[in-house]
Parts: sequence; structure tokens; C-alpha cells
Amino acid sequence: MKSMKFFTLFAILLFAVLSYRTYEQYQEISKTEKLIILHESRSLAEFISSFRQTYQDIFLREHIKITDTSLNLLPVKTISEISEHFSLKINGEIVVRTVSDRPRNLQNKVNSFEAQMISYFKSHPGETYMFIENRGTYSYIKPLYIEKSCLRCHGKRENAVLSIQKRYDKAYDYKLGEIRGVMHIKIKDRDIFAGLYGNFLSSMLAAIFIYVILLVIIYLLIKRIQHKEEEYLKKLEGDIEKKTYRINKQKDILHHQAHHDSLTGLPNRTLFSDRLEHGIELAKRQHGKLALFFIDLDNFKQINDSLGHHIGDKVLMVVSERLKAKTRKEDTLARLGGDEFTIIMENLKEIQQVSVLAQKIQKVLGKPMYIEGNTLYISCSIGISFYPQDAQNANDLVKYADAAMYKAKEEGRNNFQFYSEEMTALAYERVMMEADLRQAIKNEEFLLYYQPQVNGKTGKMTGMEALIRWEHPHLGMVSPDKFIPIAEESGLILEIDRWVMRTAMRQIRKWYDRGLDPGILSLNLSMRQLKDESFIAMIKECFTTMSFDPKWLELEVTEGQMMKKPDEAIAILEEIKEMGINIAIDDFGTGYSSLSYLKRLPVSKLKIDQSFIQGIPEDKENAAIVKATIALAKSLHLHIIAEGVEAEDQKEFLINNGCIIMQGYYFARPMTAELVEKKCFIVC
Repeated sequence: MKSMKFFTLFAILLFAVLSYRTYEQYQEISKTEKLIILHESRSLAEFISSFRQTYQDIFLREHIKITDTSLNLLPVKTISEISEHFSLKINGEIVVRTVSDRPRNLQNKVNSFEAQMISYFKSHPGETYMFIENRGTYSYIKPLYIEKSCLRCHGKRENAVLSIQKRYDKAYDYKLGEIRGVMHIKIKDRDIFAGLYGNFLSSMLAAIFIYVILLVIIYLLIKRIQHKEEEYLKKLEGDIEKKTYRINKQKDILHHQAHHDSLTGLPNRTLFSDRLEHGIELAKRQHGKLALFFIDLDNFKQINDSLGHHIGDKVLMVVSERLKAKTRKEDTLARLGGDEFTIIMENLKEIQQVSVLAQKIQKVLGKPMYIEGNTLYISCSIGISFYPQDAQNANDLVKYADAAMYKAKEEGRNNFQFYSEEMTALAYERVMMEADLRQAIKNEEFLLYYQPQVNGKTGKMTGMEALIRWEHPHLGMVSPDKFIPIAEESGLILEIDRWVMRTAMRQIRKWYDRGLDPGILSLNLSMRQLKDESFIAMIKECFTTMSFDPKWLELEVTEGQMMKKPDEAIAILEEIKEMGINIAIDDFGTGYSSLSYLKRLPVSKLKIDQSFIQGIPEDKENAAIVKATIALAKSLHLHIIAEGVEAEDQKEFLINNGCIIMQGYYFARPMTAELVEKKCFIVC
């Protein structure tokens, strides 16, 4: 590399020297040409002046009278003709003109250039000539002054020669020494100078050729010297390039992994946070708006639990692709983890844009997914917060969008909600409720209440349903409607259900040991608990350790939960039934049971939901539904029980239509085990 630099520097210096030398030679030729033409022009001008002076002297010395005939022999007439003949002889290479700015003949009138020269000589009386080159033509200009002999023709008109007076009426009144005109000699380039330039060009081309040959020889020598060095450098550069590429590629991979979700390829929480901060700053500078979507898939955990995580992962990938198809290029779609997605919607012009996007998301996610032979349907709950309307920092925007999402969950899922201040309090309450639930499990703050199930005809208790209550140390008694949904979503429901089952079975065992007849124990179970791998083992362990007869136990599963995965539910419930446990469908009529599945389900009892009991017998629609349900149960040889019975006429209607077993406030409210002992075993 250094050799090439020296070579380049040498070539430039050599070129500069040759160029300068060539320029000097060209200037020498130009200077010689100009000097020769100047001397030639000056000699010709002196010759013409001498000829003119000689001519005038002859006229004066010989006393030649100036007449109309002899007038044509004067130098002023003959010089023009001589110049024309001279110019023709040499093919116009030299043109001699004697001209005036006040001519008597038009052919002697000055042109614009010659007029400028006359003005120049008048303003510079010391100058004797001018020599100018213009486009290959040289001009030698010499001023012509009025001499004493010239006054006879150009002095006062009355003193002029008589024939001059008669013939011309202008070009008089000149004074001695005054400029009358100029002699202009124009000489074109000569062949001799073309030869000189030709020789110069040949010499220059020869020098260039030698210069190029010399450079080529030097270059080849340097290249030969550098060949091995270049091979080594090339190999070294190749190795460095490969290693650099690998390092950069690994760096890009690590950077991408650090900022993107490994499953979906979407920005992760880290990149999402950066873009949200950037989006807020940009909106702040531009006085714009920004919307944040917090999207949570509804009941996604059931897919993982029932079909496996590999199916859940494929669902997440489909969801991410569908969301990408509905978001703009300038928006940021991110996956925060699990089934939570976010969208940062920047450059927000109108609030309607947000609603439109939310509707598009719900519509596209509502379409069926076909994964490994499974047809899956999924929905989402969306919470939306705005900058700067709701918050002016990233943390609060996320918190408020999350609160709005939980509001959408509470509103029945599959909808979107905008943040409001009330949601912050609800979200806080939810977080605190979950934390308190965990403490409640540790501190055993739960209580079991029992609601008797009664034979409506005899009034005898046939069994009881165990219902959980939470005695919060600060809030008092908390309704199951408030904490059970939170327990299900957080996964705490499994521990709570185990506690309920063990506690209730232990209490029933005690009553039987004391000779009392509590009847059949009904327990509410979720499909989540039934799918738990340890559930069957736990029941068997309870039966063994407590000497609990399986026929004393009845498990209630809601119709809606069973119909989500009926085939899977049938398999699990068959195993439970084989253990001798009764199975009932809870809240019957509120779901979408298929008669074909209902025939296959290993159930022994239907439980009419209390919403249908309300208003009977006056409510004709509810009455018709209750009658149809009783008839269906009888046709399938199933026992039937009605819950929510609160009045005498309701009891009579049910008895008259064939439903004997009932449960409700008409008979007894849920109560503690102590109250059951005091009231039900005696009264019931």
C-alpha cells in the first residue's frame, strides 16, 4: 500500500514537471510567433510610411501641380490600391488599411475596432503603435499624424489645392500634429507557425507516450512486489471479514432475542417499553395523541390445560399474525407474555380510529382456528387508555389500560373498554383481593356453610350443598361472587377446592359417626380441578383416610363448563363415576347442552337453575322450561332437583310437575355446621 502511494506521488510529480515543461515550450513558441509578426508588421509599416513620404517629397520637390489627373497619384489614393494588390498576391494573409474617422472616401472609413484605436491614441499621445492578437489574427495599428505637407489637402479649405476644394467638401480643418487616422496591418497565422505547433504536438505526444510507458513499467514492478503482500492481506481481510460477520450476526441475534418474543417474533416487554416512551415523547413534542391497547385472550388457559402447551403456542402464533394484519405499519404490536398483547397506536387523529381497530381485532380473532385437527374459537378482552387524556407517563398508561381490560372481563369478556378513574379503584381492589386470597389460604380464613336439600313432600333433608365463605379480617364476610372469579383466573381455585372437599367430607364423616344422617354431600367443582392430574388420587386418598363412602358424595359440574369440551368431560366423569361418586349437572338450562351428549354423559341428576324457578308459576315461559326439563330428566331416567325455591307456590308447582327434591331459602339458608346440627337434624 505504501509503494502504491509513492508510485502515485511520483506519477503526479512527473506529470506536473512534464506539464509545466510543455507549457513553457508552448509559451516560447507563442512568444516567438508574436515577436516575428510584430517585427514583420513594423517593417511593413515603416516601408509604407517611407514610400508615402518619398511620394510626397517628389510632388513637392518637382513642383508637380495637383490636378484632377495627378490627384489619383497621391499616396492617399495609391496606397489603398497597392495594399489591395499586395493582399491578393499573398492570398489575404496580410491586409494593409489606412483609414480615418473623417474619410473622404467610404472605403477609407474606420470600423469600430479602428475607431477605438484612434480614441486610444488620442488619449495616449505617447504611444506609437498597438499590437493585438485576436482569434489567430494579429493587428498592428500605427497612428497617422498631420504633417506640414498634409495641410495642403487637409488644412483650411480656402487654403487647400483648388482641385481638392472642388472635389471634396469634407476632411478639412486638421491641425499640424493632429491624428488624421491609423494604419492597420492585419496578419493571419502562417504555415510556418502551424509547423512549429505541429512539431510541438509531436514532441508532446512522444513525451506522453514515454511517460505512460515509464509509469506502466514502474507500476508492473510495484505490482509484482506487492503480489505476495496483497495475497496475504486478502486472506487476512477475508478471515477478519468472516469473523466480523459472525460476531455482528451473533450480536444482531442476541439483540433481537433481547427485544423480541421468541415464539411470535413480536417486540417483547423491553422493546415495548422503549417504544411507548418514545411514542409519548413524540406525541408531547407534536401535541398529538396516543392510544394504548391491552389485549388479553379469554379463557386461553383452558386451551393449554386441555390440548397442551404446543397447541396453545400455535394459537398464540395465529393470534399474532391476525393482529399484525390489522395494525398499521407505524403502530407497535407487542407480546408482553402469556396471552397478553399490546398495541401502541401513534399519530392518533380521531378517537373513532381506536374503536374501529378494536372492532377489527375482535372480529378477526373470532374467526375459527384450525390447528392439528382441532377447530378452536377464541375471543379477547381489550382495555384502552389514552395519552394525554388518561395519563402522561408510560407506567400509568399501561396500568390504566390493564384496568380497562379487567373491566372488559367483568362485563362478560369479548368486548373492549376505555379507561375511567373508577377502574383504577377496581383494579387496585382486584390486586389486593388476590393478595388477600393467598393470605386467606395460609391463615385458614375460609368457612364452610351448608344449605340443605329437602324432599318437598315430606320435608326430610336428603342432602346438603357445601358453600364456601370468606371471613376477611378487615372486610368481614366476602361473597363468593367476588373472590371465586379471581381465584379461578389466578389458579388459586385448585387449593381452595381441595380445602373445601377435605373439610366438607371430614364434617360429613363426623355426622355419620355420631349417628346423624346428613344425606349426600354436594360439592361444586370446576373443570379445571377435574383436569388436575392429582384430583383422582386426592379423592381416593380422602376416601381411604376418612373411611368415606363414595355414595355419600355428589359432584356438581356446571353445564357450560362441560359443554366446552364434552368428549374430554365424558372421559373424566366416567372415571369418577366408576369410583361410585354421583355426578350432577349444575345450572342446567343456562348452557347449550346437546341431547346426544347429554345421553352420553355419566350423570345421575339434573339441577334446574334458580333463574328458571323465579316467577313460577306466574311466569309462563319459565314454567314451560321447568316442565320440559323435568320431562327430559324423566325420559333419560335422571334424578332432578330445583334450586332457588323461595315460596310455597313454587314448591307446589314443582311437586305437581314431578320435581320432589328442592333447595332454597324457603327451606333453609346456607348455615354453619353448628346451626345445621341445631336446626336441620331436628326440624328437617
